[in-house]
Amino acid sequence: MAILAVFVAGNALAQTAPPVQNPPVQNPPVTAKPPAQAVPAPPAAPVQPPFPVESKIGFVDLQSVVAQSILGKAGSQQYEALGKKLEGELTGLQTKLKDAQTRQQTQANLLSEVAAANLAKDIDRLTRELTFKQQEAQSELQTLQQDLLGDFEKKVMPILESLAKERNLHIVFNVENSGAVYVFPGLNLSPELVKRVDAQYSAKK
Repeated sequence: MAILAVFVAGNALAQTAPPVQNPPVQNPPVTAKPPAQAVPAPPAAPVQPPFPVESKIGFVDLQSVVAQSILGKAGSQQYEALGKKLEGELTGLQTKLKDAQTRQQTQANLLSEVAAANLAKDIDRLTRELTFKQQEAQSELQTLQQDLLGDFEKKVMPILESLAKERNLHIVFNVENSGAVYVFPGLNLSPELVKRVDAQYSAKK
């Protein structure tokens, strides 16, 4: 988001004041530059407390790991690309169907009986084709999502297990379905997990 500041320099009184007889010679007035507008500094990221050494439990926010890690972002881009492709195909079918329906409504009196029957068949075919394509697109997106999540879990879980063993943890919760109403922020392993996932998979790109 951009902030556009417009500065207008001028002296309105100079336009209405009466003329002065024999004015002294003066250098052209120098218009002072408006002071630079201070840009507010971005809020500092909250500092996470250190992980308690004595703790035997930890938690992760896998949704944030997907959103922040290189591996998760790559999967999200793949999902979005397929979504845009399928959306374009559906939009094309919807346009064809709408055009056919418009012709049927506006040219009903101009079409022969045979032409009207053929147009009705086209509308029926396009309607069924669009319905099928919508169901197929939804199924294709769901399949890709499951595949991406499965691949993500397959690659990330060993890294998480290694991190848990390194910290001598007995259990690691996923905060999304743990049911906890409060968790000490220092127990959050997500930032460290993102770093380790990125370190491993950025090198493989």
